[in-house]
Amino acid sequence: MKPFFQSISGRFFLILFGLLLLPLLIPLGATFFFQFDSVRQDVAQQLAERTGTVERLMVEQELSFASASRYVEQSVIETTEVSADRLQTMVSLSETETETLRRKGEVAVAGTFSERPLHIRQVGERYLVATPNPDQDLVSSIRNSSLFGIGLTIAVAFFLTWFAVRLVTRRIKRISEAAVEVTQGNYDIQIPDQGSDEVANLIQNFNQMTVALQRNEYLAKDLAAAISHELKTPIASIHGFSRLLAQPGLSEDKQQHYIRIIGQESDRLSRLTSNLVRLSRLDHQSIIQRKAYRFDEQVRHALLLLESQWTDKHLILDLELAEVTVVWEEELMQQVLLNLLQNAVYFSPANGILSIRLTQATDVTLTITDQGKGISAAELPFVFDRFYQGETSRTTDGHGLGLSIVKRIVELHGGAVTLDSTTGQGTSAQIQIPQKGPA
Repeated sequence: MKPFFQSISGRFFLILFGLLLLPLLIPLGATFFFQFDSVRQDVAQQLAERTGTVERLMVEQELSFASASRYVEQSVIETTEVSADRLQTMVSLSETETETLRRKGEVAVAGTFSERPLHIRQVGERYLVATPNPDQDLVSSIRNSSLFGIGLTIAVAFFLTWFAVRLVTRRIKRISEAAVEVTQGNYDIQIPDQGSDEVANLIQNFNQMTVALQRNEYLAKDLAAAISHELKTPIASIHGFSRLLAQPGLSEDKQQHYIRIIGQESDRLSRLTSNLVRLSRLDHQSIIQRKAYRFDEQVRHALLLLESQWTDKHLILDLELAEVTVVWEEELMQQVLLNLLQNAVYFSPANGILSIRLTQATDVTLTITDQGKGISAAELPFVFDRFYQGETSRTTDGHGLGLSIVKRIVELHGGAVTLDSTTGQGTSAQIQIPQKGPA
């Protein structure tokens, strides 16, 4: 465990404690310093006056010390008469103070923060010593109240700092503990918090992250299961028919049939891996290489590439293409067009009508409508999921990746793709993208 003052709690404590303590101590210390010095000077003057008054009574009125003391107030300042021997045991004077007393006959002892001040005056062979009464000592009172004020200030600053540090770091510790849970694979963890500050925003983002990680974990498991299933089928076919080819005595027709099947399964496997690589690349792509080109011409070109497919079905093309110039990535949009048009052609009935509309308003909108069997309402929400294949496509050699690729490419261009379908009447696919792509 790291030392306290190397942790964020310790550093935050030091900074906040200093910020709270200094503004309180500086004025308190300054007031105490100037006030204490002024009061000490006043007390020293009063002590000197008291010894002077007692001396005058003793000398001028020829009174004893006891008699002279009765004429002066003793409640605030105490005055005692001591011998030279008693003075030495009573007060420890420095060499300078001793020399001043010998030369001038009196000396003022300033005292310290914890010791009372004194004024010593020599009267004959004896000495008068004046000092503040302990019960009425203003210097001691100021000292004690100042010490209490400083102590209380430190205690309050310490408590407030400790409370603030605990309030902040307690939530940070919760995030740290939750992060450890996440590293151990627990994505269900959520941190409750009702705040509205920066730490609350951090907790909210953390909770959103765990939800996303949990969703990604489920997707990863589903994806791994789907990939293993899709790979297993063509691999098993290739393995099985290759073993059949190795059997002796096969007729040439059977050999050609098995070779054809192996070729088809190899092509299917190749398309699957290509689509997976393409989709993975798109998932990690955030920048597209845009250029200006005619999108209506690209639609016509895609139809020409698929001419053999729609002519074999004797489809009637109903085209309404506005002249539209876009600033997109042409190669990626070609994949979108081929995917959507191939789906529309495949599911269109023979002699059906394939309708294609291209318009431009705020966004560029392309709508491709077929007259196929359509997609049920139960299946429609899942058509863009990876490896999802509806009941009407179970017999095809697809892998359920085409629409996922379309959706990702359209999103890269800042647009959206939707499907509207009615069972028995057909399906309409629509892409809507800003003319110049994402801002």
